[in-house]
Amino acid sequence: MKSVHSLVCAAFFLPATGLSQDMDEAKAHAERGLKAAEAFPGYASLCNLESRIRNVNDRSASNGARRERPASGQRSGQGGGERAERPPLPPMQVFDNLYFLGNRSVSAWLYGTDEGYLLIDGLNNDEEAEKYILGGMETLGLDPDRIEAILVTHGHGDHYGGADYISEELGVEILMSAEDWKFMAPFGVHPRFGPPPPRGTDVADGEVLEFGESSLTAHLTPGHTPGGLSLVFDVYDNGIPHAAMMWGGTGFNFGMYPEIFRQYADSAVKMRDLSQEAGVDVMLSNHSRRDGSDVLMAELAEREAGEAHPFVVGEEGYDLFTVLEECALAQAARFAEPE
Repeated sequence: MKSVHSLVCAAFFLPATGLSQDMDEAKAHAERGLKAAEAFPGYASLCNLESRIRNVNDRSASNGARRERPASGQRSGQGGGERAERPPLPPMQVFDNLYFLGNRSVSAWLYGTDEGYLLIDGLNNDEEAEKYILGGMETLGLDPDRIEAILVTHGHGDHYGGADYISEELGVEILMSAEDWKFMAPFGVHPRFGPPPPRGTDVADGEVLEFGESSLTAHLTPGHTPGGLSLVFDVYDNGIPHAAMMWGGTGFNFGMYPEIFRQYADSAVKMRDLSQEAGVDVMLSNHSRRDGSDVLMAELAEREAGEAHPFVVGEEGYDLFTVLEECALAQAARFAEPE
């Protein structure tokens, strides 16, 4: 008999189900999610009951099919599959020990001090990693050789695409959950992201990662992918401590499978409980338009002495988990088989 975990993982690759005939439950969940999303507008679209749900996790689809690897020396992202580049966001020190090194498409965060850094995610491809991560560190006067490891939050190309480049350039390991190392291993070369990185080190649920004088805790939050990781760690604003939570995988792009949506909702509940235990008051994402980092960094740049840090949201931040849970349950009800 297969385990629940095996059945859920297998569902990522099964044909999608049809629409539910009774939408009352879906609408009720969506209404609760949208109300909570007033404070988190970047997540509100998750509750759209008319949205088209893609499945980027399907290895047989054109966006995930196996492709020939590029010729030796050709970097990932070269060729006709590369999308038009969005205007970049400047690199920025967001907290004493947290730096933004991403762009308007996807975020990379550098966590730690000059005693040792952990790079969180590697952007879309090698070119972006070189430009925004290494180039951003140079702009901020940070030493890339202080990076001790790269943590990839989940096995999608916009997060692992440039990780192998940074790993090879700096001679550091790549970390990911065992579930997502296995999940992404069969993916071939994507014209935008390149190949998945070779398997590195596994990160377990609840594992504390230590580097330099810093640490964070990684929590398994399946849904977006089978082994997505969400993170809890301390940040400082001019020496004043805060606790941050980074949600590791947001979009509903895994197909129309009620069981995966419900798993996603369970992960949101899990992270709400863990965040409350840790006193989290900063909510982050690995996409700047989801968590509003693009707007908040502009506010931070204009902050006067003594003003509150725009990223610190306090207890209102827990509404985020209501958005994630209720929107996932809304979509689960939307696609559930009629009784």
